Amino acid sequence: MKPLTFAFVAAIAVVTATPALAQDSVAPEDVKMSLAQVMRDVEIAKSAYAQIHPGYTRYASESELEAVWARIINQAESAGGMTVGEFYLAVELALTAIRCDHTKAELPKAVAEARAGQQLYLPFRWELIEGRGMIDIPEQGLGLARGDEILSIDGRSLNEVVNATSQYVPVDGFTEWSRNREISQSREFMGGAVDHFGALLWDVPAEATLEIRDANGKVRTVVVSRIDHKTWTALGLEAGQASEFKDAVSFERIGSSAALLRVDTFVNYRVPVRPQELYEPVFRALKDEGRDTLILDLRENGGGSTDASIGLVANLVPNERQFMTEFRVATLDHTPWDGLLRTWDNQALNPNPLGFIENDDGSYTLRDGILEDTGMVRPTDVAFDGRLIILTSRNNSSGSTNILAHLASRENTITIGEKTGGSAEGPTAGVLFFLNLPESDVTVRIPMFRQWNNVAEFEEGLGVSPDIAAPMTVEAFIAGNDPALDQALAIASAPWSQAQHSSTNLTTTIGDFASLEGEDWSGELEYLNYGSDKRSTIPVRMVVRKADGRAMPYGFIYPGEEHKNARERLRVSRDGARLNGQTIVQRYIDRNGSLVVVTEGKGRDDRRPADIRLTYVISDTSFINRKDVRFEGGEYITRNEYRLFR
Repeated sequence: MKPLTFAFVAAIAVVTATPALAQDSVAPEDVKMSLAQVMRDVEIAKSAYAQIHPGYTRYASESELEAVWARIINQAESAGGMTVGEFYLAVELALTAIRCDHTKAELPKAVAEARAGQQLYLPFRWELIEGRGMIDIPEQGLGLARGDEILSIDGRSLNEVVNATSQYVPVDGFTEWSRNREISQSREFMGGAVDHFGALLWDVPAEATLEIRDANGKVRTVVVSRIDHKTWTALGLEAGQASEFKDAVSFERIGSSAALLRVDTFVNYRVPVRPQELYEPVFRALKDEGRDTLILDLRENGGGSTDASIGLVANLVPNERQFMTEFRVATLDHTPWDGLLRTWDNQALNPNPLGFIENDDGSYTLRDGILEDTGMVRPTDVAFDGRLIILTSRNNSSGSTNILAHLASRENTITIGEKTGGSAEGPTAGVLFFLNLPESDVTVRIPMFRQWNNVAEFEEGLGVSPDIAAPMTVEAFIAGNDPALDQALAIASAPWSQAQHSSTNLTTTIGDFASLEGEDWSGELEYLNYGSDKRSTIPVRMVVRKADGRAMPYGFIYPGEEHKNARERLRVSRDGARLNGQTIVQRYIDRNGSLVVVTEGKGRDDRRPADIRLTYVISDTSFINRKDVRFEGGEYITRNEYRLFR
């Protein structure tokens, strides 16, 4: 463990006449902190994070993080101190540099209590989809409807509001997309980032003036009264958002051979139940009824308790295996922060050294078997061994991403949806320490463990990328469609058997596409416009990045229409029989020496179920990607074709 710095010792010794929040007749967030008070709290936080957080320099260097902490001091020096609200924002912004979703600051108790009854919250739930704010659940009588788009709030464009507040939302690694839900609604903050941080960035009037565009494109101004946090929270309950595991499991039969299981959270410590009491009836039904396909919807699940998450895995794996390979801590000595540090498990404050193995770098690895996370997961007697289709989203993180990473190697498994948050390699999580900064009364969270998932492959700094990308779009949201579930239902409708799946199949590898790597591709996209039944052609460029494991990122650039630019990913299944979730039906070398790979599968096009056939023609100097679709009772038609050269 590093010795305490002179600056830290000096800061602890600073005697202030009055703690910042003891000032009278001033709003708690506006109470002024002196430079000395700011310095003391910063030094306490900096030393604790540097010595306790096991992933402190996982994504940033010590010098980069030193600069982040220094920026707070510089801000206070230039202004002759700072308010509690300014300090809270500065600390939260500093913590995002660690790139850990479990690392964040909590409002001082006085600020949170004062906020509870204030009308600071927009009177609706909304989603950020494709960069646009779409109203989901409005309060009744406001003149707002689901599908209305927020263009501005109190004279600020939504883009300005989102840019100002989103920077305070932490993410794991480089999963920037995962902060979108937290911007509009969050269980970690008091409201989404727009309400939670916005109230500290600018004055929030009791009435919000909104510029709204309805589904027909008509723009109007709407003035609504803001609501308090309790009323805002109730809107989430109205949406059926479960906050406890006991309420989060639902099961629905689909036809004669499939079923849908939703698990919206693994949080099982506030009102604990035995997980198998909820899981066993579901998996018993699957087994007794001979259902061979299960759609597992985890899209609302951000993680939670180990027993609930591992309990689900035990019902989905055929063989015993270890869930996580290692739990590591940065230090066993927390005495420098006595009186300031707390957690729900007091043993973590003074851990028994006999339970750890010291590593060469001074960190400590928890011995196997002490926590169930590093133990063996044993299949239950009703474990499902059929086709598993998992729905993913940007909301996944922590425990739910751990499960997705773990199940990626399961046979007969397809993931559909959006790229997740979290870390497929393993997060910094587990037990959380809560460190009180005494001058401001801000509390910061510090995870105790760095965890390693038992996975063969992962993309560094990222969560899980689905086999089939099916993100929510504004068009689908307004229409009430669910692209990921629609894709899953289309696949589930196709007959399947283990014997059929295990038969000899054509295969590919990501190496078949290695010749595409580069940024100098240009050409055209020809596509069929269903509205006019005419074909159009537009210029396009393509950038292909180096393969990472079984995946290769690439993107299309549309000159003059950059808002349509798209990032994609080629992903080969572990057995090589599927490309982006579709079965490979042809693989050959054509007369020009180009490799041709053809895949087929079920999907949707023009909002209708369809058979999808994708053809890839690959050479060093040319690339063709054609999509053919076939609707029920019809023949294949070419929907679009990319033709690129270099």
